[in-house]
Amino acid sequence: MAIGFRQVRGFLLLVHSAAALQLRSATLSNTRLPLDQHNRSLLTGEADILKHPTDGSLYFYFNNWGACLGVDCCSSAVGCRDCCFLPWNTTCVGLNNHSVVVYHTTDLTTWEYLGVALPAAARPQPRHVEYRPHVVYNALTKLYIMWYNDFVPSPKVTFRYGVAASPLPQGPFVVVNSSVTTHAGVKLGDLDILVDGAKAYLVHGDTNMAVEELNAEFTGTTGRFAPFAVPADKRHLGSEGPVMFKRKGVYYILPGTGCCACRGGSNMYVFTSTSPLGPYKYRGDAGSNTTHRFDAHSPWNYPTRAQASALVHLEGDTFLWMGNQWTTSLAPGRPRNHDLLYWWPLEFEPDGMVSQVRYEESVQVKLPPKLAYKRVPTEDGRGRGGRGA
Repeated sequence: MAIGFRQVRGFLLLVHSAAALQLRSATLSNTRLPLDQHNRSLLTGEADILKHPTDGSLYFYFNNWGACLGVDCCSSAVGCRDCCFLPWNTTCVGLNNHSVVVYHTTDLTTWEYLGVALPAAARPQPRHVEYRPHVVYNALTKLYIMWYNDFVPSPKVTFRYGVAASPLPQGPFVVVNSSVTTHAGVKLGDLDILVDGAKAYLVHGDTNMAVEELNAEFTGTTGRFAPFAVPADKRHLGSEGPVMFKRKGVYYILPGTGCCACRGGSNMYVFTSTSPLGPYKYRGDAGSNTTHRFDAHSPWNYPTRAQASALVHLEGDTFLWMGNQWTTSLAPGRPRNHDLLYWWPLEFEPDGMVSQVRYEESVQVKLPPKLAYKRVPTEDGRGRGGRGA
């Protein structure tokens, strides 16, 4: 059977298009923020990244601290990690601006601001300090579940975790558990959530950390947990910013030294296990500067100059790590909610250890072919569309 010109041309275009999809990549800057559809820099803060369960597009959730200034403590007696936004009950950060905003992107190049996913007014205690949002999808309930850290700033600081839910990834989220009961006995602090099939796990803590199994709805814990200890911190500032992921049947947890939005960021401890509930083995530090002698007053001790916030598995062996470069805002007035981000596609050694991270002004990230044009659903079901929307 003869093949016509149109068929040949169509076949070649199809092959070319498929190859183009396979080769798509994005360049992410570590020296400037992405811009949204209004040509505004992203609002940044502690964050999470959700990969949509069906179309693979990405939702970014940022804790918006508002226009509060960052705090640079590097010149203090103790050094960069000395102070935070204390006392919480008298500062800008401790009393205002505790909302979670959401962005959507299909290519890590074009971004759409979708609004506030969890406003302060939606929480039972709107004057409490809220931070570290983490969003996952529950296939059983078909709901998006957001965990966040909520603590009372005064008269006595009390930490706890809250959980909110929404049928849509952009929200609005409704609080379904304002005080989660945990069982591991570790100090409540920074956290991350890993979904592994039908199960999910919470990693959290401080000097002593733990992984706790979540219930079927991902809104609470079951009582099954596995504790592990991070290396001793000479400055007694514990550990923060854990991220958890699974690669080739191995579970990874990457926490860092305590930082509390400090200039210069923190390192990257590496723990691995063949089971989500451990035991976890400490593999080493992949995030300290190997060419710079540690100096408590220097912001250059860690190559990323950032504190871990989130990690997303894009496809294959591409795991994109994202951290916050605190006190680096380039916006007028230098507000904390425009601090720079640090992007790093993790690399791995033959034995599975995370390779030493490096400082780069920008990185190239391979994009999954699945990322494509889609319509973002709205509450009325009609949706809105557009490239990167």
